[in-house]
Amino acid sequence: MFSLVAVSAELAEQLVAIDEDGEDAVHQARIRVRRLRSVLRVYRAAFESHAALGMRLRLEALGDRLGAVRDLEVKADTLEDLLEADDEPELVDAVSAEAAATRSAHEEALSSLLRYLHGPVVRALLADLQMFAAEPPLSAKGRKDPARVTTRGLAKAVEKVHRLRGDSLEERHATRKAARKVRYAADAVADELGRSAVRLAAAAKAVQDALGDNRDDLLLAHELREQGHVGLAMRCERRAADALDGIDGKLAAIAFEGADA
Repeated sequence: MFSLVAVSAELAEQLVAIDEDGEDAVHQARIRVRRLRSVLRVYRAAFESHAALGMRLRLEALGDRLGAVRDLEVKADTLEDLLEADDEPELVDAVSAEAAATRSAHEEALSSLLRYLHGPVVRALLADLQMFAAEPPLSAKGRKDPARVTTRGLAKAVEKVHRLRGDSLEERHATRKAARKVRYAADAVADELGRSAVRLAAAAKAVQDALGDNRDDLLLAHELREQGHVGLAMRCERRAADALDGIDGKLAAIAFEGADA
């Protein structure tokens, strides 16, 4: 049900890969945490509430640790991508120094993460998660009519995306998080609901990506302006605006009619 076993196993594999310096392992582990949390949130009526909430909170703590490392990695990459061939040497030096400082902070955060992953909290989480996934603590509704719980949960998640829609940075961030939940929740039931779930997941991913790029660039632009790099800030702001091209159509595509006939 909801592919919990597979995603839980993938999470454990990616955490091992982080320890072995696997490429993109932090990002991939963070994705698995978000997939699990999205399923437990969107389909919460299917699970015994106390057990599901406890697991969500424990996964959230792990996700926060992974996010602290991943966000620094993204920032450094974004800084380096801002430079252009004809930039003045002084600007190149300044941006390169900031990127290097961010890389250093990333290494420190990664070391802290590794210590956390080696500790008893994560070991206990993975053991409990394996048992939770193998025998989910289902509610009466989850046992009696899982199909109804699935369709109702997904429909409510889609409605939330549109209800949270707004033009401010924080409103777009809320919309993005809601779209991310829809994406992962739809992915989890694609075998049961068919093409409608696949289309929904793809539409939600398009919104998630666009709003994520917009937010990352705007936050970096604000930081660059504070440091006096106005020209670079303007580049970020242009990229942020470009990320929103076609966003109305992408949001409209997030619609759910139910399982395929």
